[in-house]
Amino acid sequence: MNAVAAILLKYLIGLVSISLVVGIHEAGHLVAANFQGIEVEVFSFGIGPKLWSCRYKGTEYRISWLPLGGYCRLKGSDDLSQALIHNQRTFTHTEEGSLFSVHPIRRMVTYLAGPLANLIFAILVYALLASLPVATLSDSAMVATVNDYPLLFGNQTSPAYEAGIRSGDTIVQIDGISIEDWQQVQALLERTQGEADITIQRNQKMLTFTVRAEKMSEGAYRFGLTVLQPTIVGNVRPASVEAHNGLAEGDRIIKVGSVSVTNQLELLSALQSKTDRVSLTVQRADGTHVVVFRPYLDEQGQPEFGFAIQSRTRQLPGKPFSLAAGWQKTGRIIKETLATLTAIFSRSQPDIRSNVTGMARSALLIGDITTLGFEDAPESAAYALLYLMGVVSISLAIANLVPLPAFDGGQVAIALGEWITKRQIRPKTYYVLQLIGIACVVVLFIALSWVDIRHFLLIRR
Repeated sequence: MNAVAAILLKYLIGLVSISLVVGIHEAGHLVAANFQGIEVEVFSFGIGPKLWSCRYKGTEYRISWLPLGGYCRLKGSDDLSQALIHNQRTFTHTEEGSLFSVHPIRRMVTYLAGPLANLIFAILVYALLASLPVATLSDSAMVATVNDYPLLFGNQTSPAYEAGIRSGDTIVQIDGISIEDWQQVQALLERTQGEADITIQRNQKMLTFTVRAEKMSEGAYRFGLTVLQPTIVGNVRPASVEAHNGLAEGDRIIKVGSVSVTNQLELLSALQSKTDRVSLTVQRADGTHVVVFRPYLDEQGQPEFGFAIQSRTRQLPGKPFSLAAGWQKTGRIIKETLATLTAIFSRSQPDIRSNVTGMARSALLIGDITTLGFEDAPESAAYALLYLMGVVSISLAIANLVPLPAFDGGQVAIALGEWITKRQIRPKTYYVLQLIGIACVVVLFIALSWVDIRHFLLIRR
């Protein structure tokens, strides 16, 4: 597959996934409207000219040409038009099944059903994912101390080094607990109160050191350790320049230019800031080869490589299906999303491009991560895609609860105002609010698109 076809496939995967999530949102409105006595005129998957349609129980179901979301059109546009034409102060003549013929509470339920459907979808997705067996990273517990690699870690000191641990040691116990892999080392060190007895193996000898970590400003503790991995290529992205120039899975990288490398930290140090020609000497079963290429550059002009070092994995069994597990994961993502939004609006987040994207970049990210999963295994791709669809579903629910007129939150606010004041909104006021809402949507779309455009323009390929 060439580079253009690969990018188009990523966009297609991302756009269809986002459209499915939007379809779930609109299906929530559809179901709730039917229960609340509000007729749905059109339910469309996608936008633009219709590709296919059928009518069932008064609703036209469509598949439209462009997989860019969808919509659910509720009955009521004729009532609004007639009220505006005759300059009415209230919706005095409404059709049966119209949005304006039902009690405000029924409208609130209908509009809240969209975000609710998204949250239910996320809960089910994360409950399902928690119940599936999954391959997790399980790298060897051979470690390095960060002070040995200043190009990667700056001038950081290492409490582990000061206690006696050296690069190349393998951790076998922490506070008497036997160690299986580096991931377990990380988990145990994160749970300490800043001190740990670490037993290592060095040249067939077992040595134990008491390491007192450095306390960081955010309250965490830093031991100054990182994992050591051999320089064996785990995967190479199919459309990358590395693949085009012959780098292959299983290659052991032994040199970058004239610099010998024996582990991934030496490799990363040697590749640091290489924005021009890169020469890798690799070992294969049939001998030594040299792979030469020019790396892609990210938006900061730094090299972005299309290969990854091989990592060990182990299979974790799935847990019993539990909606509680799905709700807990959904709740954590909601909190993280709200925290990010708070940081953006409080301007404590200096570069919104890192956390805010439009549909184009979101679709590319989803497609990119999913295709990366396919390079590993189909089940990894399915897991990644479902996880990301859950994130998008939660984001869509939160965004639609914003009290702007064209959003669900705005419609709920209007209906709530009518219920509290016992007075129906004037048709002209409702129309003006809808125009304001549409203008807000257009401005938001342009702003997010500009963020995406700036991101793509800054990436120098």
